[in-house]
Amino acid sequence: MDWSGFNSSFDWLVRTNWRDVNAHVSYPLPRRLLRLWLAFVQQRRNAILDFEGKLRTFWQLRLPPNPNIVQFGAEAGWEAALVQALYGNRGRALLIDSDPMAYQRFLTAPQHVRVRAPKGSGRRWIDVFRDPARFEYSREDFFRMEPSETFDVGLDWGLIEHFDDQGKQSLIALFRRFLKTEGIQVSSCPRDRISVRLFYAAFSEELNFGYRELMKLHELAAHIRRAGCHITSQHRLAAHNVVAYRFA
Repeated sequence: MDWSGFNSSFDWLVRTNWRDVNAHVSYPLPRRLLRLWLAFVQQRRNAILDFEGKLRTFWQLRLPPNPNIVQFGAEAGWEAALVQALYGNRGRALLIDSDPMAYQRFLTAPQHVRVRAPKGSGRRWIDVFRDPARFEYSREDFFRMEPSETFDVGLDWGLIEHFDDQGKQSLIALFRRFLKTEGIQVSSCPRDRISVRLFYAAFSEELNFGYRELMKLHELAAHIRRAGCHITSQHRLAAHNVVAYRFA
């Protein structure tokens, strides 16, 4: 997987207005129109970053206050910041990503967004602060790391789909080493549905830099169960499947 190519291109796609997504390409008219339409829809719904959907999911998990968080393949660290916005930021937050372009995204992404609060939270809006000074960013290969402590919450968003079946099992085993006995891991992958497949096909040059496996929710859950984990909840967002689980 060319992680630097992916992170650089993904960042371009997130930052580029939908009207300009064809500025650098000379595809046939049908594909250019499809790219324009898909980019417009995803930007209108914020389907790629989907802060509202992620907040709704994290709110339903009922995590402990001020959790210690580790995020694998962290990129800009938005998911850890969202958990902190809901549950408090006085715990440790370790972001792990060895790719230099991922770290650049961490440094240059916006430091504040205001997101509509989940129903039942008692708030209308939630301010999410992604201050780089509040996170410890480890630019290492997480497979080679030995955790110096264990965490309440583990996060991997858009990571597990880049590994084959054996690799997925190795990855889940890695997560176990970083979590407390009662800790919870949250894994997400792109949904295997027509709209998501169309998006990855239309933007193949921007997004396809190696192995990726779109999955249905039950397929992601099956990989996790195969690793001997206990699933606590499953969720579907517009473009993502999410499974929360503990280790037996």
